[in-house]
Amino acid sequence: MATAERSAKVRGARSQGDPIALGSPGDQTPRVTSTWAEDPVVARLLGAAAVAGPRFRLVVVAKVLELDAGDGLAAVDRAVRAGVLALAPDAGEGWFTGEGARRAVETQLALADRADLHRRFAEALASEPDQDHGEIVRHLLAAAAATVDPLERARTQISLAPHAVAAGDLGTARAAVQAAMGVARTSGSAALLADAASTLEPLGESSWDGDVYQWCAEALAAPALDGATRVRLLARQTQAAVYCGRWTEALAASGQALRGADVLGDASLLIEALTARQLATSGPDDIDELLRLADRMADLGTSTGRADVEMWACLWRIDALWFLGDLAAIEVESSRLESCVGRIPGGASRWHLLGARAALALARADFTEAERLHAEVIEILEQLGHPAVHGAWVSFRTLLGHHVGHSNELLGPAVWDFGTDPRWALGTRLIRAFVLVDCDRTEEAAALYQRCGAPQGWDLPRTGVLLVWAIASRVAAAVGAADDVRYFRARLERHRGRYVVAGGGATACMGPVELAVGACARALGDWTAAEQDLRRASALCHEGGVPGLRVEADCLLAEALDGSGDPVAAAVVAREALPLARTLGMVPWARRLEQLAVRDDPLSPRERQIAGLVADGLSNREIAARLVISERTAQNHVQHILGKLGFVNRAQIAAWTERGRSR
Repeated sequence: MATAERSAKVRGARSQGDPIALGSPGDQTPRVTSTWAEDPVVARLLGAAAVAGPRFRLVVVAKVLELDAGDGLAAVDRAVRAGVLALAPDAGEGWFTGEGARRAVETQLALADRADLHRRFAEALASEPDQDHGEIVRHLLAAAAATVDPLERARTQISLAPHAVAAGDLGTARAAVQAAMGVARTSGSAALLADAASTLEPLGESSWDGDVYQWCAEALAAPALDGATRVRLLARQTQAAVYCGRWTEALAASGQALRGADVLGDASLLIEALTARQLATSGPDDIDELLRLADRMADLGTSTGRADVEMWACLWRIDALWFLGDLAAIEVESSRLESCVGRIPGGASRWHLLGARAALALARADFTEAERLHAEVIEILEQLGHPAVHGAWVSFRTLLGHHVGHSNELLGPAVWDFGTDPRWALGTRLIRAFVLVDCDRTEEAAALYQRCGAPQGWDLPRTGVLLVWAIASRVAAAVGAADDVRYFRARLERHRGRYVVAGGGATACMGPVELAVGACARALGDWTAAEQDLRRASALCHEGGVPGLRVEADCLLAEALDGSGDPVAAAVVAREALPLARTLGMVPWARRLEQLAVRDDPLSPRERQIAGLVADGLSNREIAARLVISERTAQNHVQHILGKLGFVNRAQIAAWTERGRSR
């Protein structure tokens, strides 16, 4: 049929109220077949456009139908001139001129054809750099609903689950995998069972993670699994085991997975196995292995051209560097991380970069910037529907409040409601008690701490043992649980030279281990050890560029000196630390330092200055030259200092002065 003749026919149909031509909500009986019987390209175009939804992109429809640019545009032009479709100027988008017409065309399609088109649309959208996961899920759900064969439907459901997670629709993802697992059991397909079981990653929600673990265990029990399938299942089971607190199983399964992947030499399997092993070995004793895993992951990212794999390598290195307290190296690695995140389609991965920067800003005592960055992290996690969003918010606000003062939100009970998940119970009680101790609400903290039970029986995550011990030791010290303080001190002791952080991506820094150990010694009245450890902690914080934690170390040192019976030395330390505390806005710590700084000083400012020069090894003549006074005056000052302090020689002045110095 010639174009002019067809146009005339359509114009006639429009005058008679043809719903396909007019797009009116009138009679929905489809007449596309009769209208476009001699133009199968337009008929296919309209069918695909109807399945696409209320609006469609021309480039996607062309990809779905495998049309070249010329044929596709010509078909669109014919449909537009016929009044069936409309196009947005310069937007590359089109739509039916009436929604009723679109629905009629879609209904006319055979069920199998409709399902096939939905799958094709999902594939086309998934191939784009910036995937619209919500649209992909919509198409795959429609494809599954229109698929009669249960095995094919299950495969479609498995395909849609990861996209549903990325879209923040966790309920749809879980339901899809559960349905596929049911089909796999009924059909006896071990391959389908394995694919379904390994589809979803654990997220930190107990029932979800428990399902993933059980699904993998069930699939691994199937006979005659091939090597690649077994590696995939072991890797996923490791991840779920970590989230479920099954640490021994996680170590064993991750080792098996990595050995199997090494034998097979497949890049994708190695990526999965390395990821699993990293989760199982992210504690303070695993730093060397963690760095090796990161190096291997980085090589795989480069060889496969996958920026997401490179991103994980950066994050693992950052985890290891936090344990080492090397913030300068973390900043360098964060620049690499930014490059990786910038090459990953979509914005979901950006929260990893923002989280790393927020942790750095908090450690650097740039509290305003840390708040800003972490607010962006929370916004992204909320958009993703991530179940760990509340825990991330509480953890950050707790550490921030420890430095600058806690908000009223953390003092009420509502924010500490983490549901019935038993994995949160111990941490919730300890962290809440820690906040209460900071706020001098010791009796409430004591009640919470009693509910934690004896620390010898705690089942702790490998990644967070140092952080738990450090927080618990502060609480135990405040509530008078001296035996528990000794227990925590003994466990922290062997990690000297490390920083107290939570590994596995949950970065929370409380400074060098020496700070935590020194706080324990102070609580136990071991003044000599407390002074040594807290001075060392202050020096380490200075070297590492963490000024807020240095203020904390100096404040605890001053309190230890005061407790040991040397208020003058305590006042010296407090006065030197106080300006920094005020500058950083560390109000609670500034108040504690102010109380110590006003202790009576037996020496005048000039005498204290001269005592410092004596400690530096200067003679009376050198002191006189330095201060532009006579040598006799310098000698008199030294004699007055000896008399006030009850000393008999300059060496005692030097020792006393050095003891009072924090730098």
